Amino acid sequence: MSGLRIGIVCHASYGGSGVIATELGLSLAERGHDVHFIAAARPPRLGDAKNVTVHEVGVPTHPVLPSGDLGLALASTLTRLELDVVHVHYALPFAVSAALAGEVLGRKAPALVVTVHGTDVLTLGAEQAYAPMVRHALRRAQLVTAPSKFLALKATSLADVDVQVLSNFVDTTRFTPGAPAGRVLVHNSNFRSVKRIEDVLAIHARSGADELLLLGDGPERVNVENVIRRDGVRGVTLLGECRDVAPHLQRGAVFLLPSELESFGLAALEAMSCGVPVIASNVGGLPEVVTHGVNGFLHSVGDVAAMAASARTLLDDAPLHRTMSKAARDAAVSRFQLSPIVDQWEAHYRRLTRTP
Repeated sequence: MSGLRIGIVCHASYGGSGVIATELGLSLAERGHDVHFIAAARPPRLGDAKNVTVHEVGVPTHPVLPSGDLGLALASTLTRLELDVVHVHYALPFAVSAALAGEVLGRKAPALVVTVHGTDVLTLGAEQAYAPMVRHALRRAQLVTAPSKFLALKATSLADVDVQVLSNFVDTTRFTPGAPAGRVLVHNSNFRSVKRIEDVLAIHARSGADELLLLGDGPERVNVENVIRRDGVRGVTLLGECRDVAPHLQRGAVFLLPSELESFGLAALEAMSCGVPVIASNVGGLPEVVTHGVNGFLHSVGDVAAMAASARTLLDDAPLHRTMSKAARDAAVSRFQLSPIVDQWEAHYRRLTRTP
């Protein structure tokens, strides 16, 4: 069966949407498809790969548009690529740009697939300034998906479209259990306020852990450093953004994700695939990934005391930790493996290219 020309539009970042888009595109390229990444810059987890082309979208500036306009530049780029399918990861501005490009191309337009990932429909996309454009773009798509039931319901209510749930996934051959380095806690995020990294520090301070590994970077980085100095929090290692996070996750005994909201929780899934139990907030799509009392613990947002107590329990009770570690790995392997989920994406693309 011949390969397809597939466009993947995503954020060039270490955030969950960019990571999933990159991993999906690389898997499709390995299957012989001609994959084109279209982004403001080269996605950071994208190495050298066959059948992959990167189109960095240039954004010209002018006194009339001093910051340029990524959305319009992206739409223009999409009109030139002669794709069979364009799959955009994030509604704003990508789905809007793809819908505009489709209107320009008319009958030559590729099939449009939109995956919503969170902020694009939960907060920013629901703002009065953007909501009409988001609704229009989602209604123009031939397929709209979300990684969790929670997010699918939110997108459906915003745009009144059918939203299918296609879960995020993890490469369980790369994210494998390692040898934990003792009483070590791990957190990985894009360091936004919604991640509540001050709670991560407070949980660490109360848990009896020897070390906390902080993976990632973002707008809260300076605040985190200030809190560490102000409160004298010991044993914290700031590792920054890492292209390969698996070795650091494998060192951990417990993964912390006390976010205010998560549409899925890819960082938690990657930790689980490494056999690391997760302590997280009982919000959004996290209960669809983490099963309380089985492969981790879920608590109310901001309940630092309960999260710290759960962390201490896992650190002190070796038999319980072994049981939960195995359950975490088993859940990743049985429910979230990369290959079966990429099979579903490939089947959708072929169906859409056969449909006028």
